[in-house]
Amino acid sequence: MQQMTEARVLTCLAEDCSYNCRDECCAPSIEVGADHPACDTFTTGAVDEAEGVPPIRECMVSHCHFNEAMSCSASGVTMISHSGHADCATYRP
Repeated sequence: MQQMTEARVLTCLAEDCSYNCRDECCAPSIEVGADHPACDTFTTGAVDEAEGVPPIRECMVSHCHFNEAMSCSASGVTMISHSGHADCATYRP
């Protein structure tokens, strides 16, 4: 059985998120919400920045084309600002 490569956040354009470090995500990992492709790791509070490109630890948007058993199969994702939070712009129904 072939092991799936872990999807990573390549770009973050959510300027209000504390994990946005010069348009790159500096969270240790992220989770994406259930019925809406929102970044559940989004925060405006104080954070400790991680180095490297963070993996998507879990995606709960079951109706996304890239969701395979709650893992993201996209080669990389972009997060964008949307209504006061961040959304996954790579989401495809």
